[in-house]
Amino acid sequence: MSISKTLFAVIALSISFCCVFGQGKFPKVIDKEDPKLTGYIVNTKGDTVQCNFKKPALGTLRYKPVNSTEKFKKPSTDDLKAYYCAWDSTMYEALPIDTDGYNPVFLKRLESGTIRLYEEDVVSNGYFMNGYYTGGGTNTYFYVSKDLASLKEIKSNTLNIGGESRKKRKAYLMGLIADDPDLAKQFDAEQDYDLKTLRHYIHDFNLFKSAAAK
Repeated sequence: MSISKTLFAVIALSISFCCVFGQGKFPKVIDKEDPKLTGYIVNTKGDTVQCNFKKPALGTLRYKPVNSTEKFKKPSTDDLKAYYCAWDSTMYEALPIDTDGYNPVFLKRLESGTIRLYEEDVVSNGYFMNGYYTGGGTNTYFYVSKDLASLKEIKSNTLNIGGESRKKRKAYLMGLIADDPDLAKQFDAEQDYDLKTLRHYIHDFNLFKSAAAK
């Protein structure tokens, strides 16, 4: 293309741009709403209610019944037995973790079946002392329950777990899966005690019990 033709094209494009700008005809940016997070709650009466959820940038999930004019609110153990949201596809249950059976907290259910495995994340805030930032972080605890019995802590990222050694905690879990002797034998010889390993044995035991019930 010659220099004159190139110059003409640039001028024509500039004129066209100015005309569009002057008429305010820039294409509009259409904001798309975030897809609704759906799920349900189980209230203290045992009723299941379909709900919409939203997840703030900071803080916990909030919910309100579908087609409700209520404001979104945080799940509370005073109102709910459990809730499930598509945000993380996880069931949260209000369960007591202390021996007296009071003060339930929401626990994340990791495995379902005869043996249930739950996770609790406890966030502690840091503070300044003598010019230094101290503390803060998340402690994670894992509990099991067989046939809906009381919860038993079997793993944590803290150093002291209820005063019980890993050997005792492993023995307790091995007792829970003793109905499947082969699986219990494998677990007894297992060297690892990380979450992935525990979930594997609990999951396989639940499959064993489910097949035996058919």
